Amino acid sequence: MMEWLMGTVVAGVILFFWMGLTQNMTPWGIKRVVSPGAVDQDRIGQALAEMTTDGMALITKRVTAFIAIRPAAQYQMRRYFALELVTQVIVGGVLSGILMLTVGQPLETRLLLIGLVGLAGIASIHLQYWNWWGFSNLYTLGMGVNRLLGYLIAGGVVAAFIIR
Repeated sequence: MMEWLMGTVVAGVILFFWMGLTQNMTPWGIKRVVSPGAVDQDRIGQALAEMTTDGMALITKRVTAFIAIRPAAQYQMRRYFALELVTQVIVGGVLSGILMLTVGQPLETRLLLIGLVGLAGIASIHLQYWNWWGFSNLYTLGMGVNRLLGYLIAGGVVAAFIIR
């Protein structure tokens, strides 16, 4: 149990920093999010706020836009970082659980299983967003690669040093 807990924390922290760095330093991460400067954002914001304060909007005139809507108070950096750390620690727990179940198998087999879990996540998350919500090809491919590499790095460290 102690190995799993330690693996969970280590993998979670690795994933937190890996995903944070790759989101900020790659051309498909945060740099791809643009603000429509010339558009009357106040008027659009008011119209969206009148529709809902928590939900999603799809605009399909001349261009398709998917917009996530939440109250402005929702967007706080501390909250983002805290929830991101929690979610990555949960993923670290899943990866550590898989590694605990495969103790005794060769490292390559264990990492292959982690990679397959990563590919399942990519297919069920990123490819769905690409298909249904129009996320860009570059973003989808880049985030898929980031996620897969992050899982393999975290899984490799935990498998090699904590859960053998």
